[in-house]
Amino acid sequence: MTLDWVRHSIRRQILLVVLVTTLSALIVAGVALLFNDLRDYRAALAAELTTQADIVGLASSAALDFNDPKAAQETLLLLKAKPSIEAAALYTARGELFATYRRGTTRAELPALPELDGVHTSGGHMVLFKRVIDQRGILGTIHLRASYDPSQRLIDYLALLSAVTVLSLLVAFFLSSWLQRALTRPLLSITEVAQRVMTERDFSLRANKTSHDEVGYLVDAFNSMLAELGRRSEEVEASNRSLAHEAAERASVQKALQISERRNRTLVSAMAAVLWVADTKGAFIEPAPAWERYTGQHDSASHGLGWRDVFHPDDQPRLGLAWAGGIGNSAPFELELRLWHAASESYRYVSLKALPLLDEQSGEVIEWIGSITDIDDRRRAEESVRTLATELERRVAERTTQLEEANKELESFSYSVSHDLRAPVRAVVGFARLLAQDHGASLPPNAMRQLDIIQSEALRMGTLIDDLLAFSRLGRKALQPVRLDMRELVDLSCQALLAQHNGPTPEIRLGTLPVAHGDRALITQVWTNLLSNAFKFSARREQPLIEIGAISDEHEHVYFVRDNGAGFDARYKMKLFGVFQRLHDSTEFGGTGVGLALVHRIITRHGGRVWAEGALDQGATFYFTLPRETQNGTT
Repeated sequence: MTLDWVRHSIRRQILLVVLVTTLSALIVAGVALLFNDLRDYRAALAAELTTQADIVGLASSAALDFNDPKAAQETLLLLKAKPSIEAAALYTARGELFATYRRGTTRAELPALPELDGVHTSGGHMVLFKRVIDQRGILGTIHLRASYDPSQRLIDYLALLSAVTVLSLLVAFFLSSWLQRALTRPLLSITEVAQRVMTERDFSLRANKTSHDEVGYLVDAFNSMLAELGRRSEEVEASNRSLAHEAAERASVQKALQISERRNRTLVSAMAAVLWVADTKGAFIEPAPAWERYTGQHDSASHGLGWRDVFHPDDQPRLGLAWAGGIGNSAPFELELRLWHAASESYRYVSLKALPLLDEQSGEVIEWIGSITDIDDRRRAEESVRTLATELERRVAERTTQLEEANKELESFSYSVSHDLRAPVRAVVGFARLLAQDHGASLPPNAMRQLDIIQSEALRMGTLIDDLLAFSRLGRKALQPVRLDMRELVDLSCQALLAQHNGPTPEIRLGTLPVAHGDRALITQVWTNLLSNAFKFSARREQPLIEIGAISDEHEHVYFVRDNGAGFDARYKMKLFGVFQRLHDSTEFGGTGVGLALVHRIITRHGGRVWAEGALDQGATFYFTLPRETQNGTT
């Protein structure tokens, strides 16, 4: 229930992200600080015990040297100034207990013998042993035991952390609630219009543009999409009406065929099959009632070879040749002939099958058994299907022509939209430049900075429009494959990029590049985009390095461009080749997010693959493949 409450509202999602992020950061920071505080607390207590041990040891060295337990006892009593120290003991060099100290009513037992030098915790106490040494050697050992209870410190710290967390979440809640309203209001407006379009199917609705930033551009694009969808919807409705008319015509034709089929079945109801028996010469030797019903030929006329007379005169020579071949080879045969049909008073196509009955011992033909099946309806149906197929092909050709015309109209629409979008962008840039030139001296620095932002963002929008149109035209451009000298294409791209490069000149290591087969202009664009990225993302290195090479197998060439630049987070590498997908902030590295999408589409159209490998601050490598050219010149 809670997940549904959040999932169905982007405002709640943004609020939840902010709160969860804030809470996570506070918890991580609190745990780290708690751990550090406990560690510092233990270290401070150990340092304090060590210092006190040094002081007591120095003060007790004379008592140990002169065997004066009373003086040593008085020295240990000075530890009353340290409330944390519960007990102390002083041992001689031989390990005998020399003097002791216990705070208040403490009855803790002291070790009978000193342990090795060091500090450790045990049972809520911190215990220290330290040798008392002077120039003559070891005089004895000092032992201190202090209370060590981090639990109360932990409880106090957690209470403070909880209060800070609650206060921070409240502040984050109110700030994010205020900010997300400004961010989501235009998106909610678009959502409302989209829901109305889905429910009312009214493509004339438009979203209100309330800003001139990226969201405003999104509103313009959404409204343009609604206009295009409305036009396409009208075309689809017209096409559906045409298809419904054609379906009605086809149903009428099918109904007429069904009526004709029932009529023919009524006329030839006894035409399932005509069986006959003939001797070794092909003469009927038994009466065939089905033959007489079908052909109207009496037994006296069909006896012997007279049955051949009812076949169409043009088919009788083929029938004679087939019988002669079957008798000579003792092999079955099958023919499609025209046979007289008495009920319809016409010749109908039949399938005649003849099978020899062989003697089991000699293998000679004893007689022939055959059948005649009427196939005239099937042939007519096949002819009707061929006619319908021809008509369907004609209509498909017409629809294809209409679709091509629609694509041409869409391309004209794209060019028109491009021109209409470029004009206001150019106007924004021009007026901003004139304002800066004519009134720049009277404008405050903040206003000049805002004018610079307007010009740069308008130029960026123009670049986005150009890239988007190039991306959309790429799918319609026909490939013109030729043999490509990849080294030449790389050299030309590097020279062009070096002429425009402002950063440190990179070291370019160019390996062996095999000749490929593809569209020269498009593959040049691939190299330019990949090398431009390598130049851009390695420009902040003191010694930029770009490597270009290839690996080949029996099926394809694998080309790669590697740099030592900023790299990328490998978890998001699937987003690299999407339109407008960027893994770095535009203020850090320029670009529109279309270059790698163009690379992906070009290589895909050539039948290849594109992928990338890299890590943050460790450089990146981009790969693409092209099929090898076979010996006959194909790929």
